[in-house]
Amino acid sequence: MPSSKASNAILAKARAMYGKCLKDTDYQQLSDCKTVAEVAAYLKNRTNYGAALAGLNENDIHRGQLEPILRQNLYYDVAALSRYATENSLEVSDFFISRMEISQIIRCLTLVSIGKPEEYIYSLSLSLDKFTKINLKALTKVRSYDDILDVLSNTKYYQVLKKFRPEREQRIRIAEIEIALNNLNYASVLSAISKSGSSRDKQELTDLFHATLDFTNIARIIRLKKYYKFTAERIKPLLIPYGRLKPSVIDSFCKAESVNEVFEISRSTYLGKLMSGLQYNDQTQITEVLISMYCKHHLRLSPNPTIVMISYIYLKETELNNIVNIIEGTRYGISADEKKKLLVR
Repeated sequence: MPSSKASNAILAKARAMYGKCLKDTDYQQLSDCKTVAEVAAYLKNRTNYGAALAGLNENDIHRGQLEPILRQNLYYDVAALSRYATENSLEVSDFFISRMEISQIIRCLTLVSIGKPEEYIYSLSLSLDKFTKINLKALTKVRSYDDILDVLSNTKYYQVLKKFRPEREQRIRIAEIEIALNNLNYASVLSAISKSGSSRDKQELTDLFHATLDFTNIARIIRLKKYYKFTAERIKPLLIPYGRLKPSVIDSFCKAESVNEVFEISRSTYLGKLMSGLQYNDQTQITEVLISMYCKHHLRLSPNPTIVMISYIYLKETELNNIVNIIEGTRYGISADEKKKLLVR
């Protein structure tokens, strides 16, 4: 059993860290910025990202370098919370570090697939070196899929990547690879949770993970139907094979003739009540809005330190995605009002 001292430390630390996250006034000021340099300057001088951006000349920053620098905060937050980790929260730390590693792998694969592997260096955050066994510097030198396999040959990701190795002239199946890597990560953390902690802790943690996976699946179904007109046969292999929803319900979602029908079917599930009160500007935001709402509730009220830790990390990821959307919106010159529509609160 985890000590009450360690549990209380995680609860207090995570909630204090959340208190330093961006507020409405920060998002307003950031949305009003006219250049990426102005965004960087505001983050550096007016927010909790100051330490990560210390010494940075915001006028010379490459747009692609800003995101990995900002994500250093998340790596350090995971490390800070892990100092007080219980058995369960250590497994959760590994899960989120694996998410970061998978993001790096997918970014590298994407650049290889479009013939610009040399640009990976702009996406690299060397602060992740402290937490990962992947040789990130070696990834900056890859020029082919086989090079990536060589770099990752001693990692848990190798067998998945080997399975998807493209034959000559074949495209790299990035979407399928990303799903397979994430499924490996989900299976690992759910298996670890099932073998540790009290029955109550296991159930609470499993329910939280399954809910976030349901959110992700329904949003993916909506996006694939709305923008790509995928059939049920094409959608099903792209879904995460975990969650609280019954397979028959997922099957109904996939076979729905329209996005509106997906929403109608969802009314008979626990998701229906959650989704009925959502506020969002685009249906593709549903996952993050649901996770944000769900995690804010748990961060405030849960006595379970691992659930509070998970909730904080998910909310921090949402904040970083908001910042990236502001940076992209600023880069392309869209208005402050339009940038605000990209944000999940």
